[in-house]
Amino acid sequence: MSDIEAFSKAYRALLDEAQLAESIPENMSLEVSSPGLERVVRIPQDLDRFKDRTMHVKYITEATETSSSTEGDGVFRLVSFDLETSCCTWGLADVKVNRQKAGKGRPMNKKQREWRLNTPFSALRLVRLYSDF
Repeated sequence: MSDIEAFSKAYRALLDEAQLAESIPENMSLEVSSPGLERVVRIPQDLDRFKDRTMHVKYITEATETSSSTEGDGVFRLVSFDLETSCCTWGLADVKVNRQKAGKGRPMNKKQREWRLNTPFSALRLVRLYSDF
């Protein structure tokens, strides 16, 4: 962490000097991110490794009576998974985006805490680690 802090201070000083010298192009942008912060989770290989992390999940649900499918997504926590049946169970994660549905400044309600989504691995379109930042 101290190496990152030292680099940031040195880089900032160089940027300040370049700005004073007007040598920074106007269309330049700088993006800072943490490697792996929102990495894609491989199913089922990474499920055990990231089971305690909050994940953004895109999935498909199929309505058997109409033979149609709909896409859904949400921020979940992995409750359980079964390699034999190739299925997993998700619950709503206790994050800001889910708490807002209960009302501003309120915690998740009982219905949200107990809600579950059961999906086969084949219905998962994209699973990423989620960050509240």
